[in-house]
Parts: sequence; structure tokens; C-alpha cells
Amino acid sequence: MAEASPNDETTPIDVPALERRIMGLEQTLADEHQGRLRALADFENYRRRIEREAGAARRAGRSDALRPVLGILDNLERALATGSTDLVFLRGVEAITEQLRRMLKGLGAEPIPGLGTSFDPRLHEAVGTVPGAAQSPGTVVAELRRGYLLDGEVLRPSQVLVARSAADIEEQGRDDLSMADDQRESGS
Repeated sequence: MAEASPNDETTPIDVPALERRIMGLEQTLADEHQGRLRALADFENYRRRIEREAGAARRAGRSDALRPVLGILDNLERALATGSTDLVFLRGVEAITEQLRRMLKGLGAEPIPGLGTSFDPRLHEAVGTVPGAAQSPGTVVAELRRGYLLDGEVLRPSQVLVARSAADIEEQGRDDLSMADDQRESGS
């Protein structure tokens, strides 16, 4: 028979203490896991926000760069409307104008629909009204300056003349006369 060594003695195991220790470690692990998931979610939100901000900065940069080009295009279109007896010069202006239009389109700028459309204050800037015998009231009858959209947002509104009904014009005339009478009476 073998003798028992001093190391073979069994020590009592505190099972409840070990179970508490295991539960504590499992809770720590769960907390760490939740913290990691929150950190990943925070990072994903941060990445999306940075992408949105970068996109907005790119759009703002394109808008700032394209607005002056629109003025140049306006001047070229006015030159074409005036015409010229020098056909070589006229063809050159036409080519430059078309090149600018293609460049604008390539960068996402599209003309705002104008003539014959209903006036939309988000897209159009009404600079005047005209009697609208042939068009229904609120219809754009002339485009004084073409407007443009950039990626669906207004880059520059169209400046337009809008048809007005004869009744509206009469009422405005009465209002104008009434204001003139009031001014005469007050001595202004």
C-alpha cells in the first residue's frame, strides 16, 4: 500500500464562491461585449456623419465654383441672341456656349424648367407679372434668367415673368389708386 503524500490532501472547494466568481466574470465579459458593440455603433455613426459632411462640403464647393460660370453662360447666351455678321465669331461663341452647357451637365447642374410651367417659388423668382390672356394665371410666360438645379437642389433660381389674371390686375390697379389717394390726403 502506498503512502499518501502531503500534496494528496483534498482541500475543501468553496463552490458557491467559485459560482459567484464565474458569474462576475461572465458579467464583466457581457459588459465588455456591450461596450465593444456601442463603440462600433458610435464609430459607424461617426463615419456616416463624416461622409454626409464631406458630401455637403463637396456640393457646396461645386456650387461656389459653378455660380460664376452661370454668369458667363448668361453673357454668352445674350451675345448669341444679339447675333453677329461675323459668322466665324458667332460659331466660336456657339461652340463655347455649348461646351459650358455640357460641362455644367457633367457636373450635375440641370436647367430648371421654365416657360409654360406653373410658377414655383422654390424654383422661380418672379420679377414681374403680365396679363395672361393666353396662359392661365400663375404660368411662367418669360424667362429672364435661366435657373439651375445641382443634384436636385436650387443652385440659382430662374428669374421669370408670371401670367396674371385680368381681375388681379384690376384689383392691383384699384389698390394702387387707393394708396395714391391716401398719400395725397396725408400730404406725402
